[in-house]
Amino acid sequence: MRWSSEGFVLSLKPHNEKSYILEVLTREHGKHKGLIRGVHSKNIRSIIEPGNEITAHWSGRLETHLGNYSVEGIKSWSSLILNEREKLCALTAACSLITNTLAEKQPNEAIYTGLKFLIQILTSTNKDWIKDYIIWELNLLTEIGYGLDLSRCAVTSEKDNLVYVSPSTGSAVTKAGAGEYKNKLLKLPSFLIDQKTSISKEDIIDGLILSEFFLKKWFFSPNNLNFPESRNRLKDMFGS
Repeated sequence: MRWSSEGFVLSLKPHNEKSYILEVLTREHGKHKGLIRGVHSKNIRSIIEPGNEITAHWSGRLETHLGNYSVEGIKSWSSLILNEREKLCALTAACSLITNTLAEKQPNEAIYTGLKFLIQILTSTNKDWIKDYIIWELNLLTEIGYGLDLSRCAVTSEKDNLVYVSPSTGSAVTKAGAGEYKNKLLKLPSFLIDQKTSISKEDIIDGLILSEFFLKKWFFSPNNLNFPESRNRLKDMFGS
C-alpha cells in the first residue's frame, strides 16, 4: 500500500549502515515512521531536519509494516533559525515531546495545527515566542489527556487572583486559598491567565517548570521515559 501526506519531520535515527528511521507528523496518518535511505546526500539531509515541512511518500506491503519513505521538501523552517540557539532548541524540544507523547498512527488535528502554529511563531520576529511555546506545551498536555484546570481556585472557587497551581491536582489556587501551604505549590505565571500581560524572566522559568512538572508526573515517569534532553537545555538557557 502507498500514501502521500504533508507533514513535519520529528526525528531521524540510525537503523543500519544504509538506512535511517524517519518519523513524521502528518495530518492524515498521525505520527508515522518509515525507513529512508540516502540521508547522507546533502539535498536529502537538509530536508529532514526536525521541524521542517515535507511531503512524505510512504510505501509498504501492510500498514503494520515499517515501510519506506521518500520525501520532498516544502519549507526548511529550521534553516530560518539556525543562528538563534534558543528558538532552535525549542523547535527540537517540541518535536521530541510529540515523539514521546503521541500514539503511533493516530491523527490529531489539534496537535498537528498546534505544531504548525508554533513553528510559524518561532520563525517570526515575535519577541515573546517563549510565552507561546509554554502555552503550546500546556495545550499538548491537554491533548494527551492531562490538562490543567486554571479556571478557578480549587480551594475557594474564586476566578481572580490565581497565583499558584496544586502539584497534586493541577488546579489553580489563590494566595488566600494557599494559606500556609504556599511553599509547597507551583507558581502560576500571570501570562497564563491573561495572555496580554507582559512576561518576565521569572515568569518564563515558572512556566517551564510548571509544564515540565506535570509532563514528568503524569506521562514521562509513569511510562519510564526520559525527559527530552533538548527540553532540559531549553530551561537551562533561560535559567542561566
